[in-house]
Amino acid sequence: MENSREILFFPHLSAIREGDHSAFVEVYHALHIKIFRFFLKRIPEHDTVKDLTQQCFIRLWQFRHTLSDDHPLEKQIFIIARGLLINHIKKESTQKKLKAIHFQLKEKELHYSAADSYFEASNEVSAAIETLPPVRKKILMLKAFQGCTNKEIATQMSISVKTVEDHVTKAFRHIRQVVVTLLVLLCSQL
Repeated sequence: MENSREILFFPHLSAIREGDHSAFVEVYHALHIKIFRFFLKRIPEHDTVKDLTQQCFIRLWQFRHTLSDDHPLEKQIFIIARGLLINHIKKESTQKKLKAIHFQLKEKELHYSAADSYFEASNEVSAAIETLPPVRKKILMLKAFQGCTNKEIATQMSISVKTVEDHVTKAFRHIRQVVVTLLVLLCSQL
């Protein structure tokens, strides 16, 4: 049954690659529930799953010219879905790290405000971000505050994805070091 389904969609591959919207709609109707379930098994938020499913088919259409005759269309769609899932998980992880840092700083802020040494956690993070080299700062801003994926940043800045990952890692490490240093200085003044 699986092979007959792949053979059924295989003719649609060239039609979609050539921009045939009706073939695309046909494939969408045939596969969107499978893609939705693929995401739903891995992500508990229904709205996020709906968005990722839509993004999957948007990417299929946007990058239709890159479809390969060597692989079944369904497999290529699931490869797109897998890439979106990985990017989503990485983005969520980055946002959780930033929220954790922000939460830790807020807790310390409350502690130090009792001693009349108040300054906002966002000011600490902003100060730390300002000390980053320009390229690293731009990458961090795109990643953390605009929600761009590593691949999108790499494309936009004409660098490799590995370079983006390296800059993000070093930026987070630097921000932690600067914030800890600021807090140590603050504590020594109390």
